[in-house]
Amino acid sequence: MVRYFITGASRGLGKAMALELLDNPQSRVTGISRKQGIMHDHYSHITLDLADSDLILKTAPEIFETEEGLEKIVLINNAGTLGQVGYLGSIESENMQRAINVNLTSPAILVNEFIKAYRDLPVHKTIINISTGAAKQPVDGWSAYCSSKAGLDMLAQVGAKESKFHKFDIRHYAVSPGILDTDMQSEIRTVNKEDFSRIDEFIEYKKENMLVSPEKVASQLLQLLDEEDKVQKPLVSVREL
Repeated sequence: MVRYFITGASRGLGKAMALELLDNPQSRVTGISRKQGIMHDHYSHITLDLADSDLILKTAPEIFETEEGLEKIVLINNAGTLGQVGYLGSIESENMQRAINVNLTSPAILVNEFIKAYRDLPVHKTIINISTGAAKQPVDGWSAYCSSKAGLDMLAQVGAKESKFHKFDIRHYAVSPGILDTDMQSEIRTVNKEDFSRIDEFIEYKKENMLVSPEKVASQLLQLLDEEDKVQKPLVSVREL
């Protein structure tokens, strides 16, 4: 049996991954998000707002329980938010804090508690953080998103280094999924050009059918779990899979 923990499993890429995993009778999926979007005998749900870091601090230690018959355990930090689009100095600070909590603070807490719970368990363990190309290149208007996702990339790199040093059987990855046809893309297309200079480019992505379905990317991303020995670096793009 393989246990998967997936944040943001109620929609988009998270839901697509969960549904594909549930096609395998050996999979057990726990979703972590504000709403439950899946009903399945092998699916359980933990209702949490990842923007509430105080609640995550209290709850996270109770999430990762040990079960009999486990062969592998996987944490997928998929939940993410663009946050308020706008230039620094014009953003509501509370909105910036919420975005950083969702994209970095809460995932980091979950990674920390996952390792505490399972590092000595003699089964294979994998942590996948869903990253973005914006973690590597600055995008005007996306300060909270770019910076928090860059932090998530570094978390994976540090985790990989520490795991190798301590000989933990834990693989760490930060995977950039490309440009997906999700609610986030819809949100981007509604912002003002004064807040985001590349708005026309993102409108064109949709017009020219350049966006990729969450289901296609979910299949590519989950392929990583079957071919981990081929992927030796923590920072990965789905184009490489």
